This record gives sequence, C-alpha cells and structure tokens, in this order.
Amino acid sequence: MAASPPPAPPAAGLRARKKALTRQAISDIATRMFMERGFEAVTLAEIAEAADVSVKTIFNHFGSKEELFLDREAEIFAAITGSIADRPGGTSITEALGAQLADHRIPAGGGWDGLRDPDVYALFRRFLRTWHESPSLQARHRLSNERLADALRATLAREVGLPEDDNRVRVMAAMLLGVIGLRYETAAAAVLAEVPADEVERRVRAVVAEGMAGVARAFPDLDRGGTR
Repeated sequence: MAASPPPAPPAAGLRARKKALTRQAISDIATRMFMERGFEAVTLAEIAEAADVSVKTIFNHFGSKEELFLDREAEIFAAITGSIADRPGGTSITEALGAQLADHRIPAGGGWDGLRDPDVYALFRRFLRTWHESPSLQARHRLSNERLADALRATLAREVGLPEDDNRVRVMAAMLLGVIGLRYETAAAAVLAEVPADEVERRVRAVVAEGMAGVARAFPDLDRGGTR
C-alpha cells in the first residue's frame, strides 16, 4: 500500500480558511444587495466596492455573477449524492434520498425549526422572491438541474453496478430529479404565499413521500438492489 501523503502544513490550512471566509463574506454582501435591489440591478463593480475587493478578486472565488447568489450549489449536490452513496446499511436509495429531502429545509442540511423563526422565514422568502424574479437566476437554475442530473446518473450507476448510459439508470435518475424539482417548487410556492412553517414542512414531506414511492415502484430492482 502506498504511503500516506504528509499532512498539509499549517500555513496551507490557514490560507484555505481565509479564502473560505473571504468567499463567504463576498457572497453575503452580494446576496444582501440582490435582495434589496433585485439581481439584475446590482453590478459586479458595486459588489466589489461594497466588499472592499476588486472585481478580479470576485472572479477568483466565483465563476459568474449568478454563483454569488447560488453559492451553495456544490454543497447541495454533495448532500444529495452523498445521501445515496453514504446511506446506512439496510437503506434503499429512495429511502436515503427521501429522508435527506424531507428532513431538511435546504437539502444541504439544517432542519425545519429555523423556518419557525419569523425573521428566518422572512429572509428565506426574500431570497426566494429575488430568485424567482430574475431571468438570469432562473436560467442558471435550469443549468444547475442539468448538472445535477449528470451527478445523479453517475452516483446511481456506481451504486447499482450499471453503466451511466443504461436506460434504467437514466430514467431513474430523471425521476429522482423530478422529485427534487417538485420538492423545491412546493417549498418555494408555499413560502412565497406565506404559508405557516408547519404547513410548508407538511407539504414538502408529502410530495417527497409520494414521489419517492413512485420511483421505488417503478424500479424496485434498482432501488432495493442498491440497498446496503
């Protein structure tokens, strides 16, 4: 077995932490400005000035203006695919992903209790309204779904031992993506309509349960075949 690589020097860890803090600070400032004025109305130059950085520094951390707002995409993808790949023994694919989608307000983590705080609810509603009112962010969301579809296919293929281009893998991944999309639409519509937090959670759990049950019925061999 190859020897383990030497641990990274402390300076490298410190640089990584500083980079992460800078990235988060820029994103937080940008998101606040987007929610106050609308996504299209805010320029990168204005964000750079407010964050006391250069536009070049922004692009050192983010690939696009849209990523400043939707900065948790990678984290959400990892949580979704990780719920499948790292599920506990005796758990099917739909059970694992269903729990991840139902038990968290955002798939990347965090339960529903936060939404019961009126300030958190109001902030989340402003975030969703900004997202829904921006053609650019909606276009980015569609692109994000295409990337998530690719990630789901790759994860499913590994778990069930089939090629990514196998039709069953492709269709099951598409159905799982459909459930994820319905979950998002259900939560967003409820919050934008100012539905009480408990009812938002109930609606999300119901659509996830129904959707995952449908996927399990359609692909019992792949779903249970992927049980650990």
